[in-house]
Amino acid sequence: MKVSKLTGWFWITLSVIFIISSIPSFSKIAEEKFSNEESTPEYILPGTYLVVGAFAIEENAQKYTEYITKQGITSQYAFYPVTGYYYVYTYTDPIKEAVVNACVKLRENTEFADAWVFVAQRLEADQKSEENKMVAIVEPESNHSELRQIKPNALIENNALVAPEKLTRVEVADLNEQPVLFVRFSAHLNNTDKPVKATVKIVDGTRSKNIAQVETQESIGLDKSTIMDSVLQIIPYAIGFRKEQFDLPIYFDEESDDSYLFTREGDTLAMELPLHRLKKGDIQVMYNTYFHSNSSVMRKRSRYELDQLVDMLNENPLMRIKLHGHTNGGGRGYTYLFKPEEKNFFDLRQGKEYKKNGVGSVKLSALRAETIKSYLETKGIASDRVETQGWGGKRMLYSPDSQLAKNNIRVEIEVLSE
Repeated sequence: MKVSKLTGWFWITLSVIFIISSIPSFSKIAEEKFSNEESTPEYILPGTYLVVGAFAIEENAQKYTEYITKQGITSQYAFYPVTGYYYVYTYTDPIKEAVVNACVKLRENTEFADAWVFVAQRLEADQKSEENKMVAIVEPESNHSELRQIKPNALIENNALVAPEKLTRVEVADLNEQPVLFVRFSAHLNNTDKPVKATVKIVDGTRSKNIAQVETQESIGLDKSTIMDSVLQIIPYAIGFRKEQFDLPIYFDEESDDSYLFTREGDTLAMELPLHRLKKGDIQVMYNTYFHSNSSVMRKRSRYELDQLVDMLNENPLMRIKLHGHTNGGGRGYTYLFKPEEKNFFDLRQGKEYKKNGVGSVKLSALRAETIKSYLETKGIASDRVETQGWGGKRMLYSPDSQLAKNNIRVEIEVLSE
């Protein structure tokens, strides 16, 4: 009796298993859940990925994936035809910022300090085959077909400036893969092809830190693993030009609104910075114009910035400016003076110009502004186009005893008319 009852339950259980396993949805779920081969896509799909390794050999990518998984970190790998590499990734999300945040967190683990964010582009498998695994790239419609940004290296055809092409998908993918981003900056006057020499400050906004400073036409390498933000702030400075800020993404998307600013030069990204001249009401600090201590005589390295100011005034003969001189605090002191008749702009003549009684800070700041005006006059700028005023220490930016007190010593340009 017991045997027949067990036999009956056996056949009932077997029938249930047969019925359930014959349901397509159950089979599909089981396959997707347990089949490691099917859960790893043959080709990396479009999207943003947190990548921890890239391998030319699939076996190595598979072994590294298994190694990471044993550490309790979910990972997969997939082939990307554009670069020809297998990418091992631990996270993917359609929202790029989410992947960036995950990358920052993962980098806290020293073993994954070199993890990076990888953007896989949309691909079309027109020519895919088992032999070569080739995929045709689909070029997007340009959103900038009517936007023609002028660059110094642009071609001039029939008096029309033709801008270089923006980055291609292959170039974008290659740049995103590089652990170090090599970049070279160029600047030009907006709406012309006139190049501008500028000092470029590179800022990591997440840390509010100036991570590098470089001159235009000089290349610099930026280690992506040390950068916390997904986009760096690029701030060029050149006398006579407005302060502007540009975005330099660490990982590129060729459909970005700013993609027309970039071109590729070998392993280096060239970024073009269109700058605008100062306008009426603008005020700019002459950061690279220096004076000898207790003197209205300038240092020789100020010459280039002064000549930039001359260029701005020559470009617009109607422009009038005012030079504001400032010092670090008040008081009086011994002073070495600029002598207009001898035009000793950069020659400190201590023996002849030493004044025992000295001058006050307001007078010294006014004399410094007058020195710059005299230099402009020797370059052909009419005297009535330049006004001067000395403020002494009345408009200090920092406390006179702070570490940044030296920035109180400055001359500012104010555009009165244009």
